[in-house]
Amino acid sequence: MDGAIDHRQFFVEDGGFPNLLGNYLEEKFKSGTSNRKLEVLFNALSQIARARDPLQNVMPWFGQAIDAADGRLYLGRRWWARWKQDLQLDWDITQSEQTINALIGMHERLSAATGGNAWVPPTYAVLKNLVTPHPLGGCNLGTTSDNGVVDHRGEVFGYRHLYVADGAIIPEAVGLNPTKTIAALSERIAALMT
Repeated sequence: MDGAIDHRQFFVEDGGFPNLLGNYLEEKFKSGTSNRKLEVLFNALSQIARARDPLQNVMPWFGQAIDAADGRLYLGRRWWARWKQDLQLDWDITQSEQTINALIGMHERLSAATGGNAWVPPTYAVLKNLVTPHPLGGCNLGTTSDNGVVDHRGEVFGYRHLYVADGAIIPEAVGLNPTKTIAALSERIAALMT
């Protein structure tokens, strides 16, 4: 997050998951046992556990960045379903593209360093669509209704006793996984409710 790559701030985390059973059995086999039958059993089970792992050679990395935070959510209508409204995003990638490209560059460097091949999903490479597992904003925290929807206690301006306590009140990306920030804000809001 230090901005060392093209002055862009992002964070990459290991998204892999360990093969706990395979690792345990492999260690048991390596450490040996005085019982030859158990040693053969641990070896066989270890091989089976490894052979059935379809993601054995895959290392997912999750990238999180501080983007321009200039998107806007709104209720709109799709051309194929004019009769109903749904939540839509108005976002131009232009202000965030350099940050995303720096993040992709880091993925490529990490892949090369580990002997792997980087893969950028076509949803981004072609369509410039991203996945957002922790959407933030849309109901921003502010000091007045002119610059936010809720106050520091999560109470909606003009609607006494109506509170919002989730990622919607965070106005822009915080860089890292925001789960703990969201939880801390929610706990604070709950504690301040009277």
